[in-house]
Amino acid sequence: MKRKTTALMTVLALAVGISACKHKPVPQTDTANTVSTEETEETAEETTEETEEEVTPEEQLRTALGGMPYYGDAAGCKMTAEQAAAFAQIIADGLAGDFSFRGGYSNYDYDILTWSEPFQVFAFDMEQPAEIDRFHVMLGDFAGDGVPYLYLYGSQEPSSFEVYGWNGSEPILSCTGEIGLRSDYLLTEETDGRVSFTEQCFNAGTKCRDEYIWAAVVRLEHAFKEGNTELVCERALAKWEPLDDSEPFSIVENGEQIKTCTEEEAEAFLEEASHHHELPYTCFYDMEPCTLEEMVNYLNAYADVMSGGQSVPVEIEKAEIVTHEGTGIITKGEVPQWKADSLEVLRHFINGEAGMGCVNDGDSVTYVNGFGEEWEGTKSFYFDLTDINSDGSQDLLVSYKDEYLSYTNLYLGSSFKDGLFSINGANRSEGTYLCTGGSVFAVAYLYVCDGTAFSVVSALEEEEVIGSDGYDMEYQYTLTENGTKRKISEEEFHSVWKAWESRNTDISANTHLDIENIENTFQVNIDIRYSGKWFVTSIE
Repeated sequence: MKRKTTALMTVLALAVGISACKHKPVPQTDTANTVSTEETEETAEETTEETEEEVTPEEQLRTALGGMPYYGDAAGCKMTAEQAAAFAQIIADGLAGDFSFRGGYSNYDYDILTWSEPFQVFAFDMEQPAEIDRFHVMLGDFAGDGVPYLYLYGSQEPSSFEVYGWNGSEPILSCTGEIGLRSDYLLTEETDGRVSFTEQCFNAGTKCRDEYIWAAVVRLEHAFKEGNTELVCERALAKWEPLDDSEPFSIVENGEQIKTCTEEEAEAFLEEASHHHELPYTCFYDMEPCTLEEMVNYLNAYADVMSGGQSVPVEIEKAEIVTHEGTGIITKGEVPQWKADSLEVLRHFINGEAGMGCVNDGDSVTYVNGFGEEWEGTKSFYFDLTDINSDGSQDLLVSYKDEYLSYTNLYLGSSFKDGLFSINGANRSEGTYLCTGGSVFAVAYLYVCDGTAFSVVSALEEEEVIGSDGYDMEYQYTLTENGTKRKISEEEFHSVWKAWESRNTDISANTHLDIENIENTFQVNIDIRYSGKWFVTSIE
């Protein structure tokens, strides 16, 4: 498309000029005193009134449109100041990452944060995400009735687009297309200057004489009308069984077989028809768009002129998107790092990427998914935030609990790298943490923390070794304290264990691990994206 936009300052200058010419007095010349002061003032007022009358609606319209990319006959534009302001607000919201105006995007198909940066759509044909954007925009009188639509599309892929119309009181999403989402979508200029919306499905089925038949291509052609689109024709290149060369293709239109066609005619159906533009304005395919920010400025200028200066300009506030490196957490604006790290830990559990060992019935592992459900066991994952060390920072607890066991992971600094796993209990006054591994008495550790990392101060170990007869197995017990390891009896082993267990009490978490509780605890909103990443915004 060829760029034909004019600098915004030209539009604004012209708009200001219109306003100024309504109030600018006519300069007076030095003449003989044959005309009184009163007569001169009257003449000036009359001249001013005549100047006001010279600014025709057509001139106002041309000034308001200025260099705005506008497809169609601009002289017949009927867009109101209200419509212009509403379209500008849609763009501003899209740049801010608020897509409530379109009911949001499907989390399954889209991985989008804001129109101000590229995003991903899952391309089914390629079975992988494709990167697209919404960087181009223009207005288009697609229905030929003077009421333009807002057309946004990708800078690299024009077949990814959205068109917003007007339902009489507010803007609506009239149609949208996306590369790779099972079909191809096209906007096509017709010979009369109108634009049609075509959805083209491949290897689909179509109905003919109340019978579904196989179709190589089905084209659903929609006309723009009254701010929306309506289906005007379904055309298909179809075959009845058997699906081989023994039967020719047929052209089916609106459920009726029009004709059978030769191989050449079938190939022609698949090809795009040539386009000849003979209208007095720029061809749709040659239109040069502008950026989203430029269009907001154009629409603000238009609304200002058409409302006589009464329109309130729409302001642009782009979303500040922060990607926290090494995590799957993306935030709108900055958040404390401990909060991002804590959410990253919980994201791993919610997405089933992290589990916690359970020695019931062997070494099974329980995972929780995005709905707060586990694949084994019951809903037994819990979490809490606590200042475990009384150092003023929030630490994260994640627990697995059932009727027999309680295992807790403590994430100091709220990240995986600073975690202490399978805590059976803690003694806050002594600053110790009791952990076991393997079977209950295989190994037990007492940890202490210096505020930044954990270290072992004592260890109990039970080890199976070959007995003194060289054949039978027996147990050997050791106790390590302050770096010194010594053998102990089984009685002392159990005595030390009971003493540790009595002094270190359960600190397991009690808030069930699910998205709602996470949002309430951290005061955030979480968008679970199909890629497994979380887009996090703070609750206002």
